[in-house]
Amino acid sequence: MAKTFTLNLVTPEKQLLDNLPVESVVLPALSGEMGVLAGHIPMVVQLELGSLRYKTANGKEEEFAVMGGFAEILHETVEVFAEGADLAGEIDEEEEKQKIKRAKESLSRKDADIDFELAELEIKQALARMKVKKHHLG
Repeated sequence: MAKTFTLNLVTPEKQLLDNLPVESVVLPALSGEMGVLAGHIPMVVQLELGSLRYKTANGKEEEFAVMGGFAEILHETVEVFAEGADLAGEIDEEEEKQKIKRAKESLSRKDADIDFELAELEIKQALARMKVKKHHLG
């Protein structure tokens, strides 16, 4: 049996994972995907939009769409502090398509009131969620 460690996932809204025993975690690090196993050297990693995947002690695999943040890796714990996160199986692809459509419409109007950076971020986040959803479905 593989060694396990603890995974915690927190967003500003709530704690999504609390002391979950896992065998492995894959993080969407700024420099690319990063795998973590038990006994990993301690470090802090900046996260970007992407997929956080993990395998539990009983072999179950899950995936979250993470909207940036950072992770603190300790010897027996990985603490993920995400700006936002959605469980892959709960992502509504049609809702994400509508978010993209609305953001693109607001960008095309070129109103002075439009927050271009926010609209572009909404598009990037929706695309990241859809990518995670598609990966999760296989």
